[in-house]
Amino acid sequence: MTTTTSDAATTETEDRLAILELIARLGLVVDARDWDGLERLFTNPVYSDRTSLFGGEPQNSTPGELAAGLRQALGNLDATHHLITCQVISIDGDQATSAANMHGTHVFANPSGGSVWTVAGRHDYQLERTPDGWRISRITFTLQWADGNEHILTLAAGGR
Repeated sequence: MTTTTSDAATTETEDRLAILELIARLGLVVDARDWDGLERLFTNPVYSDRTSLFGGEPQNSTPGELAAGLRQALGNLDATHHLITCQVISIDGDQATSAANMHGTHVFANPSGGSVWTVAGRHDYQLERTPDGWRISRITFTLQWADGNEHILTLAAGGR
């Protein structure tokens, strides 16, 4: 007995795998401090909303500006560890959305309190198919809880 699969089903499976890998790569490159690699994950411009965490306003920026902001915020920490899980993906042609849980641990040894700050919440992504593959065009982080020393980013920015 011969079984065949339609090209559409194969394409959707390939798209889902590419999106899963793209979003997994986001956590890996941030934790590896691969700022150039981080830039390659996004469209230009990219919309980023972390207002539930830091206040302010959502930003439209270039991938380079987004990477530079994360480098400034996280680059002096001793370590970070981001887990992105439970992804649910919807694909509509060359557009897609994904919702996922995100858990980020940030470590900075300092004399002013605890060395760990952990945040957890939800990432909502909008993605676009580009000539170079799927890229993130919008990312929104919605904080659900945080624990530890919320000041370590500020402490790390000032050096030791």
